[in-house]
Amino acid sequence: MLDLRVLVVASNPLARAGLSVLLADQPGLNIVGQVENDLPDALDIYRPDVLVWDMGWEPLVYLDKLRDLRETRKPVVALLANVTNALESTAALLGAGARGLLLQNSNGDVLAAALNAVAHGMTVIGTVIADSMLVDTLRVTSRNGNPPTPDALTPREMEVINLIAEGLPNKNIAGKLNISEHTVKFHVNAILTKLGAQSRTEAVVRATRLGMITL
Repeated sequence: MLDLRVLVVASNPLARAGLSVLLADQPGLNIVGQVENDLPDALDIYRPDVLVWDMGWEPLVYLDKLRDLRETRKPVVALLANVTNALESTAALLGAGARGLLLQNSNGDVLAAALNAVAHGMTVIGTVIADSMLVDTLRVTSRNGNPPTPDALTPREMEVINLIAEGLPNKNIAGKLNISEHTVKFHVNAILTKLGAQSRTEAVVRATRLGMITL
């Protein structure tokens, strides 16, 4: 069986070098290259099977680049700075095409396992991130009395939450759905209330956990 070809992506050269060293001794992996952001050219040059991408403290700034990769069908494992950072960006990253979410401090064995899993069509969320998501869900359930259910949103609200997950502002959502921006705001407020969320990001996270978001 051929080794899995891995491309390391990070804006910080030290992060790129560190990841490459961390993964170099993992059996079944071949680190074919390290790049910053020039992904289209890098894919042509290195022809990776999978990417490991250190997104650090501001993963949401990479959403457009991540969406562009979806057409290439190259799975991406995103590395995030900490749990809070991960919880705030999980839904948006999954919606943009990431197939693995781990913390930056994950060890080589965990990274290797995640890379192999996403290469075989699975989605991977690190244990610490997943546990924190569960705790957060239980907190909301306790606060509201009852957890939201997958059928809590109307068909129109489902359209709105999916567009929010794509990162679209109210004005763009209104244009796509051919409704007024005021109507969009009404739907957003209803979504926040039904999902027990305090922000659009939190609503997307909760909707993803309930299977409402179409990835």
